[in-house]
Amino acid sequence: MSNWTYIVLLGAVVAVASLFLPKKQQAQESKDTRNMEIALEQFMENTELDHQELVKLVTVLREDAKQQAEQSRLRLSEVENKCSSLEQQLTFLQQQRQNDKLLAAQTMTGSVQAQATASMEKPAVDEPASQPIASGIQMRYSDLFELYKQGKSIEAIAKKLHMNKGEVQLILQLAKQEEKAHV
Repeated sequence: MSNWTYIVLLGAVVAVASLFLPKKQQAQESKDTRNMEIALEQFMENTELDHQELVKLVTVLREDAKQQAEQSRLRLSEVENKCSSLEQQLTFLQQQRQNDKLLAAQTMTGSVQAQATASMEKPAVDEPASQPIASGIQMRYSDLFELYKQGKSIEAIAKKLHMNKGEVQLILQLAKQEEKAHV
């Protein structure tokens, strides 16, 4: 056989092999395409599941936000009610204080008039007083001192007179200071 025959045979083998080779590449390409399609389908399924979870989470968060808003609204209405109650108490206490001041002023003017008439009727004599003189603060808060003399506690006095415990203690201390100043 001649060289030309070998070359022709070799060419025929290469031609036949080239026909089979693209089929393998096409089969590989179709496998790759199918794998990509499967991967994309799985990705889409996972994305859909994630989307559904997010929708559920957003729904839960909305419900929580609604509940918190309702609780906040209820707390706000409670605070507003307490505030109005405290405002009413403050108004009552301010009126009571004004009444106490008016009463104290009337008592003071009455005691000044009584002292003036007593000094006109009696000559001034230095006699020791049989009863301690009631100080101005004791006249203003006569109810408080009466309860205190009865042995009531500061808390009981404060509740009965609608005052703070600190206010009751302060009045008692001021009365003691006034007594020391008069003695």
